[in-house]
Amino acid sequence: MTDSRHEETPPASALERTLEWVIVPLMLGLIALGCVSVLLRIVAGGEYALFWSEEVIRYGFIWLFWLCAPVLAWQGAMFTVDMMFDALPSALRKPVRMLVNLLVMGLTGVFTVQGWQMTEINIDQESSALGFPLAIIYAAIPFGCAAIFLVTAWRSWSMMAGTGSPGGKR
Repeated sequence: MTDSRHEETPPASALERTLEWVIVPLMLGLIALGCVSVLLRIVAGGEYALFWSEEVIRYGFIWLFWLCAPVLAWQGAMFTVDMMFDALPSALRKPVRMLVNLLVMGLTGVFTVQGWQMTEINIDQESSALGFPLAIIYAAIPFGCAAIFLVTAWRSWSMMAGTGSPGGKR
């Protein structure tokens, strides 16, 4: 017996497949680096510790989050409380979804602008262990927010054109 609320997941888009080829190796690489770093501290007593690994892992996960967030928005996995949305009368679902999308676009628009300003402010700042330009790390915020803005705008346009679901799912 199948759950009537279960929706068949459509095939991944080209964008999702492309980002998957970036996200999965990045995640596995960061996990592997963390494991090697810890093992070197334990086995070698810290003599061969990778002093730079904590920065790489921290900054890698920041970029990983901002690469994953637009994919989750594309899939309709963000910005919804399904139980509340499903409780709405069907006539209210589309207007409520559009309101939520407009709020998300407003918020991500502000975050894109402010994130870019923070990137510019920190353009000359470098990380302590690697001397890596922090502007590249800060750029993850406007990049991710702009991508979420574009995805939400696309989903809103599709919903208005009648080709998208007001439920937020693909």
